[in-house]
Amino acid sequence: MVEEQVTVLDAEDIAKDIYRLRLHAPQIVAQGVRPGQFVHVRLPGNTTQLLRRPISVMAARPESQTVELVIQIAGEGTRLLRSVRPNDRLNVLGPLGKSFDPHGAKCIYFVGGGIGAAPICCAMDAFAGQAEEAIAFFGFRGAEYAYGLDNAPCEVRVSTDDGTLGRHTKVTCLLQKAIDERPPDLILACGPAPMLRTLQNMTLRLRLNCQLSLEEHMACGLGACLVCSCKARVRNGTQYHRVCVDGPVFDAREVCLDV
Repeated sequence: MVEEQVTVLDAEDIAKDIYRLRLHAPQIVAQGVRPGQFVHVRLPGNTTQLLRRPISVMAARPESQTVELVIQIAGEGTRLLRSVRPNDRLNVLGPLGKSFDPHGAKCIYFVGGGIGAAPICCAMDAFAGQAEEAIAFFGFRGAEYAYGLDNAPCEVRVSTDDGTLGRHTKVTCLLQKAIDERPPDLILACGPAPMLRTLQNMTLRLRLNCQLSLEEHMACGLGACLVCSCKARVRNGTQYHRVCVDGPVFDAREVCLDV
């Protein structure tokens, strides 16, 4: 982990209320950014927004020393980040958090919902080519919210809530159909809480290996403030884990998403 003054290369709208920041970040890239990790970005030029924003890495490219972040406009802070221009400087801390681990799986299913598709794209780029079979499942509200579908390293199946792209169904329904045809060795997923809860119940019932990346509000990003705590199962009951350092990636058998 390092703290670096990175250079903004470009900021581009890629879907409705969603944009991509491409940053020249040689020190962070040199740390070896792994799929599922995130960076903590200090907001530019606004003393009223003191807290950094945790943002999953969509791509890390050692050859160009760049990282790509996908951000959904959800409030003043994310709107402020959209205002940056090429050659602006941002203070970024990273890479942070626990990453996905393919464990040598021969058949991997990737599942991304909404803004959670970003870290799944990173995992696809890293792991799809290592598996004998890999399929990605993406769910969006509608076609105008979809991104990350071009140049995928494996087969991609898409669903939308309004039927404007792909199948008119939930992404977990697409996944269930594929599981019925061939259960995977491993599922890697990130998305909204209802999707993750459904996926957790499904994989626990079917006894499938699954890793979930949780989306949580964070303050320090370093495990000190306990803002991002989540309940987890341990041998003698339950305890609270910190999403920023114990996660954001957890085994689906470990975290309690029904709370």
